[in-house]
Amino acid sequence: MRFILICLGLRLAVRNLNEYRHFFPFLERFTLTPSEVQKIIHKRKVLSITSGSQIALDEMLQIPVSFRPALSRAFSSTATYVQDTIIPTYHFQKSLMRLPIPKLKDTLARYLAAVEPVVTPQQLKETKRAVADFQNGLGPTLHHALLARDAANKHTSYINQWWLEMYLDDRQPLPINYNPQIKLKMDPVAAKNSQNQRAASLIASTVRVYCTLRDKKLEPDIFHTKPDLSRMKAFQYFCKLLPERMSFYGAAAFGAYPLDMSQYKHLFSSTRVPRLGRDELKVTPDSTHVVVQRGTKFYTFDVLTADGKAIPDESILAYIDAILAQPLTQSTPDQPGMGLLTTMNRDAWANARQKLKAYDGVNKDSLELIDSALFVVCLEHESPSTVEAESRCFLAGDGSNHWFDKSFQLIVAANGMASVSFEHAWGDGVAVLRYLNELYNDSVKYPVLKASTQARVKELSWDVNGEIKQLLNEAKQTYNKWVSTLVTACAETPVTRAVGKQYDIGTDGLMQMTIQLAHFKLHQTFVATYESASTAAFKHGRTETVRSCTNEAVNFVRTMMNPSASDAEKVAALRTAVNKHSELTKNGVMGQGFDRHLFALRAMADIEGVNVPDFYTLPSHEIMSKIILSTSTLSSPALEGGSFGPVNKDCYGIGYGIEKEGSAFQLSSYRKDLPQLKELLVDSLIELERLLADTTPK
Repeated sequence: MRFILICLGLRLAVRNLNEYRHFFPFLERFTLTPSEVQKIIHKRKVLSITSGSQIALDEMLQIPVSFRPALSRAFSSTATYVQDTIIPTYHFQKSLMRLPIPKLKDTLARYLAAVEPVVTPQQLKETKRAVADFQNGLGPTLHHALLARDAANKHTSYINQWWLEMYLDDRQPLPINYNPQIKLKMDPVAAKNSQNQRAASLIASTVRVYCTLRDKKLEPDIFHTKPDLSRMKAFQYFCKLLPERMSFYGAAAFGAYPLDMSQYKHLFSSTRVPRLGRDELKVTPDSTHVVVQRGTKFYTFDVLTADGKAIPDESILAYIDAILAQPLTQSTPDQPGMGLLTTMNRDAWANARQKLKAYDGVNKDSLELIDSALFVVCLEHESPSTVEAESRCFLAGDGSNHWFDKSFQLIVAANGMASVSFEHAWGDGVAVLRYLNELYNDSVKYPVLKASTQARVKELSWDVNGEIKQLLNEAKQTYNKWVSTLVTACAETPVTRAVGKQYDIGTDGLMQMTIQLAHFKLHQTFVATYESASTAAFKHGRTETVRSCTNEAVNFVRTMMNPSASDAEKVAALRTAVNKHSELTKNGVMGQGFDRHLFALRAMADIEGVNVPDFYTLPSHEIMSKIILSTSTLSSPALEGGSFGPVNKDCYGIGYGIEKEGSAFQLSSYRKDLPQLKELLVDSLIELERLLADTTPK
């Protein structure tokens, strides 16, 4: 029977083989040629991701991506799974295509093109000379060494280990610098938005997501270019029957492209442990408990039974009610919150952790309970009333009521607002965003809960001496001072996603050009700009950088600022810049950027024991490395945006989204002119929409 189904599937797949023949290594070498990529791209077919919302291919830009609710849901409060997939969760993992290493000449050409808009003519001249020396000298040697290393490590990508180590080696504190926050929409049933109901509901749904993932019942992440075909049950059974090492190619023949899911294995029961010099990631298998923080207190209770089944939702509500019934204790000099430890410099925290464990065994036990917890829940005593206040509460808080080392923290404010903050070393948001969408769509399907019985929870114990108290109080002073310098701002506009279809323009490129225009209006200069493109289409792919400040973007901005330029000229320049941005994004998701390749070549120089190539030491490289506009986008019907911190003292962190209801910016910076940038962003986006409307034939 298995043989017959495979044969039928292959027969059906042959009809699509011509377009997707590059996915079959026994037919030709497994690569995407530029013409084939463009053929798929220019069809502008609707894409969807398993459990994800359908998006146009030219909007496939980067993670974060958006997800749609799964079609099959269980409604019982004792349900185990949020899905029950036919294709096992990790079925495609072994056969995923590998992240390509770009050609050296292409990387260097792309680098020079990205440098030109942000440096002086003299700096550009120096850079071109240094790049030529590298291309004709040490560059090919390092490139071939990188190729050899990659060929010897086919189980992963060429960038994965170095990228992880980059995060783990950084000694900066995690909050603001690295950990972002993503806010969930409120439950549509008002009675479910009290703090106890919301927390219990989200915990229960999170446990169901965990069980679904643990038992490999979660649908694999797949981009569908032909959803009518690849969503058929026949396709799913066909893929399930294929051996894991060839399953990707079978799916691709139907126009379905599986994505890497390796990061999901660090989503639950995972933490970052501070160590001197380099932290480590730790995963605890078979964990059954969660840890809940409120004020300075930590509590724990089991959410899984001994045989791995989820406890009833009503029991979770009883535990939350018991915690909320306890007196609220806030951080004081005599009783500082232990969460402050995770706001410290990583080496300082590593030293403090050793002292804490050595002083008393109860401290070691409490740390182990936190480290091994499925996840941490933070019950905030604040009720933020503005978007800016929500951003500050969920992104930073007061430090004492968060545990920034955990893979993620589920934060629920006193008014029921909820967010997830996650540690960045283990993943780039792929798994977190999938979790958030599954979480929300599962939680809203259940009624208001009634606590089954009264419950007793275990409070974690701490025993600290004067030295540790002093460290905690110093950490609190440092953190409060740091957070007080952070400026946040939020803005909404009436411009909707419909502009993309209405005026035939990429909406992400439109938002990026809005950012370029607004920044130039404020500072009259062009700066290094970062946007993340996900390389999850490849095994152990991470991200690639999209450099949004291009020569085309510069020309667009200068045209906009030229009082003698006509509206038609302005729109033509805008379209050219947006098209260039779209090209760079597509290159990025296909592993054809330049930042990660240059990062790897620099690492190879260290391994080979050679001097750092000259162009890595030039002012132009420093300018490129110091990101001034750090940008990211979110799109999901389950989310209400998110925020992240600036990556340096001169940086603007710009989270943005454009949806059917409107568009929004969530901003952060240490610069005091952030409110001005906010106003310019709104004005610029509205200005660009007006230009498109005025120049489009009615």
